Amino acid sequence: MKLFSSFRITLICLLMGFLTVVIVPKSLSQPLIFDALNQQTASSIIIAQASEETETSTTDEGDKKTTEETENKDEEVEEADVLLDGKTVFTIKSNLGDVSPKDRAKETMDRLEKVAQNLEMSPEEINLKNLKGLELIQADDIVITSFAEEDVEAENAEDLSLSELVNERRNQIIDAIIDYRESRTKESILWGILKAVIATIVALITLFLFNKILPTIFNRLRAWQRQRLESVEFQGLQFISGRQVAQFISFIFTLIRIFLVFLVFYIYIPLVLSYFPWTKPIGNKLLSYFWETINLVFGGIISYIPNLFIIGVIGIISYYCIRFSHIFFNAIGRERIRINGFYPEWAEPTYNLTMFFIIGLAGVLIFPYLPASNSAGFQGISIFVGALFTLGSTAIVGNIVSGIVLIYTRAFQLEDVITVNDKTGRVIEKTMLTTRIMTPDNEVITIPNASLLVSDITNYTASIRDRQQPLVLKTTITLGYDVPWRKVHEVLIEAAKNSEGILQNPEPFVLQTSLDDFYVAYTIKAFTNAPEKMGLTYSKLHQSIQDKCNEADIEILSPHYRAVRDGHQITIPENYLPDDYTAPGFRFESLGNLIKKNEKNNDDQEK
Repeated sequence: MKLFSSFRITLICLLMGFLTVVIVPKSLSQPLIFDALNQQTASSIIIAQASEETETSTTDEGDKKTTEETENKDEEVEEADVLLDGKTVFTIKSNLGDVSPKDRAKETMDRLEKVAQNLEMSPEEINLKNLKGLELIQADDIVITSFAEEDVEAENAEDLSLSELVNERRNQIIDAIIDYRESRTKESILWGILKAVIATIVALITLFLFNKILPTIFNRLRAWQRQRLESVEFQGLQFISGRQVAQFISFIFTLIRIFLVFLVFYIYIPLVLSYFPWTKPIGNKLLSYFWETINLVFGGIISYIPNLFIIGVIGIISYYCIRFSHIFFNAIGRERIRINGFYPEWAEPTYNLTMFFIIGLAGVLIFPYLPASNSAGFQGISIFVGALFTLGSTAIVGNIVSGIVLIYTRAFQLEDVITVNDKTGRVIEKTMLTTRIMTPDNEVITIPNASLLVSDITNYTASIRDRQQPLVLKTTITLGYDVPWRKVHEVLIEAAKNSEGILQNPEPFVLQTSLDDFYVAYTIKAFTNAPEKMGLTYSKLHQSIQDKCNEADIEILSPHYRAVRDGHQITIPENYLPDDYTAPGFRFESLGNLIKKNEKNNDDQEK
């Protein structure tokens, strides 16, 4: 994308060259118009001022000055420059009677310009005249300006007399008139035209080079961007696509190109205007704006160098402190350095906290040396951000503190299998604000750290990692009293050993956890090193228990008995019964015998 075509640039510059080379010289053919010199009026003004000043100076020095005169003397006088052709000739610093420096400078500039425009007057004809304490500078009958003792006092120069001051001002006026007239000669105008043409050619060449070089730089920058910066991503999340990066680079490049072209024209136009006396004040003023801006920018940069040096020293010290911390905590994490009571998994979070502390301390130290750090706007923004952070980040700070506490309590680590609030899963992410776990059903649960800190956390991995002790899996079945407990133990242990995921060493074992009214509770405990497969291992164990019980003719049930026992075998295991034991049969009696037994029982109770 090109900002301007070569044709447009050439056309614009040729047009400006035409205006400079053709139209400006035509002004030479126009006659200069001189205003009539009202010499009598000018002389009367100066004489009147001289009379007032003389009367004031001849008053009795012993008389006390009035309050009004004292106040006028104490007032600060605003200085005024006398200009000719945009150049400062000299500066008026005091009042002359009731006439202010500004009014004196204005009248002096008008008369000086009339004298400079009158080519019949020679600068050497400018002479001095004393009139009642006033020193006048005049050319023929035109009084250019006048000076008094107050002007000498305003100069604040020792051993400077009024006559010396007036002679100095006369010489300055003569030099200014000579420069004014020389700048308007035909030779000076032709020389200005030549310099304007040269400036136009230089501007054209500069724009042509911009038009050739800048696109090449842009194409190389785009090629580099396509190779090195296709997109802006952070932790797998794309913030800016490759197309947006290219558009941003193109936009910045266009702004730079516009700025450079504008800079060329801004320098070119005032420079050409300054070559001709009629437009020289405008050109000088525009150029002064440019140089004042440059001086302001570079002056600010130069004056900021000491602060920049201090900021650089703080930055370098902070950088190497962070580097040293990284090396130190990295060595602890890899167990090259051992500190009693400091665990290797604490190395990375401690390094992050140390880095945050170093950066925060460096920011506090650097802040006073930043530009405009003492300005009211900067302070207002700082107060607003601080208040916003204080009032709106209570929960965030609580989660951050809780996250730090969880790290140093070693409640869990990444890839640990834990249970929190009846949710079991594998820890897949730990941040300063939240913790994320993935359940066996591939559900990702995000838990705030503040909630984790006040919850009971069951860690199924910690004993394997820290103590090299396997996790114990347990399951309970209930069987009747008629099943021999030794046989049950053998069957359950065999079932556990044949289950996938169960360790052979240590061996599984069985506990009889309760003797209830109708059945016995048997708990099989087995060991595993794969807590992440805990659900699958439980399923395999249950399947194996069913298979082994069926093979051993053990019916898995919880029997319940009623009071009728005649005709049923007792629940004592067979190996505890005598060899001639037979189950009793059911007994039947007549209704009369039952009535007699009841009457007998009633009589016994009455006795």
